[in-house]
Amino acid sequence: MKSRSAANRLTRQCIMTALIELMKTCEYHAISITDITRKAGVSRMTYYRNYTSKEDILNSYMDEIAERIRSKLQEPRSSRSLYRYYLTLFESLGRESDIGVAALRANLGELILYHINRRIDPPKTPAPASKYRQLFYAGAFYNIFMEWLRGGMAESCEEMAQCCCDIILGRQA
Repeated sequence: MKSRSAANRLTRQCIMTALIELMKTCEYHAISITDITRKAGVSRMTYYRNYTSKEDILNSYMDEIAERIRSKLQEPRSSRSLYRYYLTLFESLGRESDIGVAALRANLGELILYHINRRIDPPKTPAPASKYRQLFYAGAFYNIFMEWLRGGMAESCEEMAQCCCDIILGRQA
């Protein structure tokens, strides 16, 4: 028998998946709660027990993605090089590209930027980084990542990680 938390996690996942799938074929602003609940196979009561809005679903999903990435970045703490950091970001976000592409299509890039700004934490340089330096790196990564998505992720994760390292370290391409 499933535990209540496992069932709740499954319900939330079904709702998230339904919204992402709908965003692939419908305009975001035209998607109704009814559309989401019908696609997810849940009642409106179940929906509102878990979420308050479509934005709440997307924020929750992006928080989950960010937490998985944060955990992955902390695994081999000793080998946290700049290249490894960006490679992990591109590999992880590449696996979750559906949400990025759907958000781009819905003109919700600011939502992605908001989550990147909250979470990006490149390996520390010898001097402590100011909040503006962090925002600078976050904005740069956001633009590179969005362009990578728009281009169909044509470059490999390795190429993208090397590109970010070269830019940060001031190397000429």
